[in-house]
Amino acid sequence: MKNNSIIFKTLACAVVLCSFSLHAQDVDNIEEVVVIGSKASLISAVDKQREADNIISVVDSDALGGFADTTAAEAVRRLSGISVENDQGEGRYITIRGLSSDLNSIAVNGASMVAPENGRSVMLDGLPTELLESITVAKSLTPEMDSDSIGGRIDFNTKKPSSIDGKLFKAKIQNNFSQYADENFNPKMSITYGEKLSDTFANILAVTYSSKDIVAYNNETGFGWEDGLMNDDYEMRFYELTRERYGLSYDADLLVSEGRVFLSAFWNQYDDAELRWKDEYGKIKLIDGTETATSMQTERIRHDAETRVRYETRTLSAFTFGFEGMMGDWIIDPKISYSFAEEDDSDNADVTFRNDMKDTVGTIEWSNPQRPTITPSDTSIYSPSELGFKELEITENVSKDSEFAFSVNAERETDLGTLKVGFKSKNREKDVDDYIIVYEADMTMADFDPQTLDWQFAGQTFSQQANPDMIYALRNQLDSLSVDFSNDYARDFVTEEKVNALYIQNTYTWDKGVIVAGVRYEDTSTESQAFDQDGNQVFAGSDHSFFAPSINIKYFLDDRLQLRGSIWKGLSRPGFKKTAPKLDYDNDEGDISGSAGNPDLKPYEAINYDLSLEFYGDDMTFASVGLFRKNIENAIYPKIYKTATFLGVTFNDDVETWENAQDSTINGLELNLQYGWENGIYFAGNITLTDGESTFEPTDDVSFTTPFRKLADEAFNISLGYDEGPWDVRLAANYRSDYLDWLSDEGDDIDDVSENNSRFVDNYLQVDFTAKYKTSDNLEFKFEAVNLGNREEYYYWGNENQLSQYDVYGRNYSLGMTYNF
Repeated sequence: MKNNSIIFKTLACAVVLCSFSLHAQDVDNIEEVVVIGSKASLISAVDKQREADNIISVVDSDALGGFADTTAAEAVRRLSGISVENDQGEGRYITIRGLSSDLNSIAVNGASMVAPENGRSVMLDGLPTELLESITVAKSLTPEMDSDSIGGRIDFNTKKPSSIDGKLFKAKIQNNFSQYADENFNPKMSITYGEKLSDTFANILAVTYSSKDIVAYNNETGFGWEDGLMNDDYEMRFYELTRERYGLSYDADLLVSEGRVFLSAFWNQYDDAELRWKDEYGKIKLIDGTETATSMQTERIRHDAETRVRYETRTLSAFTFGFEGMMGDWIIDPKISYSFAEEDDSDNADVTFRNDMKDTVGTIEWSNPQRPTITPSDTSIYSPSELGFKELEITENVSKDSEFAFSVNAERETDLGTLKVGFKSKNREKDVDDYIIVYEADMTMADFDPQTLDWQFAGQTFSQQANPDMIYALRNQLDSLSVDFSNDYARDFVTEEKVNALYIQNTYTWDKGVIVAGVRYEDTSTESQAFDQDGNQVFAGSDHSFFAPSINIKYFLDDRLQLRGSIWKGLSRPGFKKTAPKLDYDNDEGDISGSAGNPDLKPYEAINYDLSLEFYGDDMTFASVGLFRKNIENAIYPKIYKTATFLGVTFNDDVETWENAQDSTINGLELNLQYGWENGIYFAGNITLTDGESTFEPTDDVSFTTPFRKLADEAFNISLGYDEGPWDVRLAANYRSDYLDWLSDEGDDIDDVSENNSRFVDNYLQVDFTAKYKTSDNLEFKFEAVNLGNREEYYYWGNENQLSQYDVYGRNYSLGMTYNF
């Protein structure tokens, strides 16, 4: 029924667009005016989209190289079909048309970006827009593009040195203010310098640095609910962290007689200094007969107070060297690239104190499901002297991801169009070294200078917590502690992945349109090594071949209206952690939890269909309506079992693994509209409606369907702005509906899914405001307000009355200036 609704809405919009086009042809063309600011970036983006041979969306800088948003993820959030997953209130991962970040590929100047964590998702909250010239999201692929994305491909592009004339200089500085943070000095600075040194050589260097203090408040519950009641644990978390980001890009062009030699280097580092205090209440168990719709009494409360100090560094880098030029009748572009990413989480200390009084009862109440309260019968449960030193946990987790690639493309004109052929070879290695050691000591929290924190949620009691400086100092006192547990191999794994690809495509152009058609072949070989619980090496491997035919058609109905269609195949390979033959488990006094890899996972494969109608009017006027469909095989879902056995280990307190579904489908509708008035006011908006599901067939006689993971049924972006004279002002809203995050099963089989134990992400609306004022052609001031509505993020088990996770970050403001010439 919903699919029919999407088709009906598409047809209605198409009729409106055709009518709009017929009317517009009677209007005299307006002389093109080059503008600077938000309107300029929107106009430039639409121009690039119009000229593209495949279906793309573009975020472009204006004539001064400025973006309306300050991070790459926030900038891409404004496009149709895009939603963003946040971390600590900042956009981190990008979802394209309902396909999560691990199903999309990301590149910088053509070089693939690899992931610092142990999967394939690339973190983008540390990537500043100051280093970029434009961002392109390809929603349909052509044979010359890597096939490793069923959602789409995101290309980040820095400015080409050959495009500048003379010198380029730009300096930017701003300061950020966070609602809950005490620190008021949070600078962000960048400098870009470029120069054409001769008729044949030019280069551009860009450097950026930022520091930001973040304070966040969090409520969580453990695995699932049972009969509408908490059945695991409840915790409150308080975060204080400082995020520092360093970025560098360098591009050089050398013109030679037959073409150009180019070099591109991109490096970005992201440092997190994090303090986390956790107040946890576990072993919750109902006293029969005391339950109501929003409360219960528990016959026991185990209180843990945890202080963690962590210094974490993540690095992303990509380097490209190549040549573009003529060889006889052929245009060739041999290129080598190297990408590297690392996550270093080896500088930390995490101490848990425990009050294990077995006779303490209490009442838990959740009339406000996002902010439950707990009232113990004995308040001594909070006493620092009663909270004994349970453990000091130190981890040394270093995850490295590297890829070396060589490619060569060759194209020439023929009687049938532009023929293009190419070859690419990629060698990638993911190396995860994850060591953990646990110490014991005969102390209490009273020995660690207990502190009272500024907790923001009224009605809740957040107990005193240990001084983090004293906790971190324990790293220098390890000889005085006793080792309780250590594991220096069970979480480790190495995966090597080799991909070789060939393609052929032809682009045929005639007066009414363009057709790009061809086929790509990719051969993948994967080998993984890990360890079992006894320290023995475990190996797994797989081979996979994939043919990816595609066709993209652009047809001109008239000078303003064009029709696009595409059919293409894509794949997304499983995450490295998901397929490594490894166990990651924790034994907490007999409660064994963790995760288990599944080496038998198959890659996603998808056949994608796109059809769109686009209207291009005068100035910034643009409207489009598009349908898309994805038929997906082997979708991968995380699944949590309450109890299960993997690789000889019996888990009795949750274990997460991954499974392939059978068939999945996604249907969607995208609408875009932007228009500007002569007085400087403009509107830009888009809506994406999707419907998707996956089918599981665990046995021959059992089948069930679920919503497609991380697919929001509704998403929209609206921007209302004014860009005239010295003023450039924008009010923007971004919305997405709720979606499925995890599947869970209460038992140790896979014949069903428990809704009450499956996790969902609640709908989210963020409103931002930006104002820029130019005092001259060279100097501009900017004010920005993010998350004006102080919107929190909420995750729930099964329904909105069952808390899983609730995060509050507050509003953020910034004030800065940009100088350029």
